[in-house]
Amino acid sequence: MPPTRSLRSRILVPAAVLAVGALVAAPIVVHAGKDSPVATANAADSTVTALPSVGRVETCVLDASSGCTVLHGFGQKPVAITATASGPAMVSIDPRRTTDTSYRLRALRYDGDRYRAGTKLTYTVHYDFTAAPAQPTTPTPTTTTTPTKPPTSSTPTPTPTQTSTTTPTKPPTSTTPPTTTTPPTTTPTSTGSPSQTCTNPSFVTTSTNNQGDGRTFGAYYVHNNMWNNENGTYTLSACNYNNWYVDVTQPLPGDKGVQAYPNVHKDYNDVALSKIQSAKFAASTPANCPACIYNVAFDAWIGDDLNNELMIWTDNKGQVPAGRKVGTVTFGGFTYDVWHESGYTAYVSQVTQKSGTMPLASFFNDMITRGWAPKATTWQVDFGVEVVSTGNTKQRFNFTDFSIQEN
Repeated sequence: MPPTRSLRSRILVPAAVLAVGALVAAPIVVHAGKDSPVATANAADSTVTALPSVGRVETCVLDASSGCTVLHGFGQKPVAITATASGPAMVSIDPRRTTDTSYRLRALRYDGDRYRAGTKLTYTVHYDFTAAPAQPTTPTPTTTTTPTKPPTSSTPTPTPTQTSTTTPTKPPTSTTPPTTTTPPTTTPTSTGSPSQTCTNPSFVTTSTNNQGDGRTFGAYYVHNNMWNNENGTYTLSACNYNNWYVDVTQPLPGDKGVQAYPNVHKDYNDVALSKIQSAKFAASTPANCPACIYNVAFDAWIGDDLNNELMIWTDNKGQVPAGRKVGTVTFGGFTYDVWHESGYTAYVSQVTQKSGTMPLASFFNDMITRGWAPKATTWQVDFGVEVVSTGNTKQRFNFTDFSIQEN
């Protein structure tokens, strides 16, 4: 997600990475003041050097390619750029076109179509200028990342004829969660609510619009990802990338679709999927919320931009993925229903998984085998909650573990 989904999304996202400027007009030159971590991009006479991180609100006028080029004004190449659109736009940055002076943004509408030339976008952008510390060492997962033999039911039915969409999960068509089954006694079991709790957060942000803020923690970014928010209030509190929570008050929206994807994610520079093996995770959801509609899920963007989204749902209440169910697979002892349409794939766990180690490589390999990952790379992997509604009551979602294991 994202892109602000990390895109979700997120966007960097869903969740997405953004850029500013225009080819239909002169590029917009913007600078951030040292004492103003968030400022409208109109101060063209200030200078900034040796910045660890900077956040600010910017605007972008799109050209005929639904993109724009921005002169960021820092005089040094950012290590990472993360941004959140103030509307339902899906945006991404090409890291190969980021330099000491500029970077390139591409934006798509929520339905996947391009914007017309001259469209003006407003968003919050976050620049990182220092390299992230080495990734924390985590124990090698004990579960295998590939099944001992392919499940007989993993072959998909004929490819859906429905046209593609690059949007995050569509509004649910039903409020009935998928049927659950008990895994065999030899499979891993879901644990209860994680014991770790963030009691003294170093970062707190509240958002009631589509400009959710975030904070870098080492190699990871915790993001209050407001990409489609309608009348909801989201307060995210973080002690670390692996210890944070979000308090949500969200009435049922008119579109009955996903409103936000608060998440933690790691950004990559077009890394091969084969590099990523697994991810530890832990999350707890409201114990008593009959009106809640949400899913807790991993989200990875496959290939370039926001054209191919992979989700792994670990906890689902009242949501139905986009596309249609095309089969089932079993990875790491858990069985998942596979939903697919062009540009979107969701693996929905048949049982709730509160914590564990997710064998990401197995899902990546399955997508490659099915021909759903023509470019086997990623630029972002997220874990968070897609919220549709909390029945306009305040509810808390806790995330107390997350780390990605790589080759």
